Amino acid sequence: MKIIITGLTGFVGTELKRYFSAKNYTVTGIGRGDYARGVQHLAELISGYDVLINLAGAPIIKRWTQKYRQELWDSRVETTRLLQEALALCKAPPEVFISASGVNVYTGRGRHTESGTLHGDDFLSSLCLAWEEQAMKAQSISKTYIIRTGVVLGKNGGALPQMALPFKLFVGGKIGNGQQVLSWIHIADYMDALHKLMQDKPERRVFNFCSPFPVSNAEFSRQLARALKRPNLFTVPAFVLKLLYGEGAVVILEGQTVLPANLEKEGFIFQYPQVKQALENLLG
Repeated sequence: MKIIITGLTGFVGTELKRYFSAKNYTVTGIGRGDYARGVQHLAELISGYDVLINLAGAPIIKRWTQKYRQELWDSRVETTRLLQEALALCKAPPEVFISASGVNVYTGRGRHTESGTLHGDDFLSSLCLAWEEQAMKAQSISKTYIIRTGVVLGKNGGALPQMALPFKLFVGGKIGNGQQVLSWIHIADYMDALHKLMQDKPERRVFNFCSPFPVSNAEFSRQLARALKRPNLFTVPAFVLKLLYGEGAVVILEGQTVLPANLEKEGFIFQYPQVKQALENLLG
């Protein structure tokens, strides 16, 4: 199988390259320079591949200046628009197009599956919806799937090493009041679920990529401390994060309760459904 990935050099992209290479698949990346060369170049680049995976996007946890908001938008919505236009020009388009999104598309109220329509009304939700809308324009060309991803836990990058560091320094604890919900997924389950979509090509087109057991930040902190054999004594005040990240602190201080209903309907079985198992595997 031939796979081409945007965002290949990021944490998830790097893990996917290792995972698919171990299966003797051909894995290639699309870089920033490729976008700069235009849609026709992109079309020639992706033509002949079996699967196109779109993971590109600037980091969310940062101070959202007006300029950085535009970067968040362009790195997701505009790059996806270019990919969709390139697919339309392909002589041999990939059979499958998988495009990332986030659980931030949902509101912080209630519990959410893919069948729900209770979307948030903030910047992140609008960003995710626009991102998905661009991707779904390709569904007449390739089988298009949207993966709404929670926090991906892995030991080689992403959020977990940053979350673990205060605990390793004996100053770890919950963030704010600790009640915000964390919808998360172990990197191994993420990769297996993605592979299942590529192989099975299901009729359902939107999938929540997260564990069936989301947890509060307080519970996650407790389990993280236990896995690292460190105390869980401190609290990071909300105002500190707001000083650091401004409006961007919402990513850390708020959360969504999201369930992977469609993955479970497709028969996917999680290796690490519980956060205790996942953290012990990654940090134990």
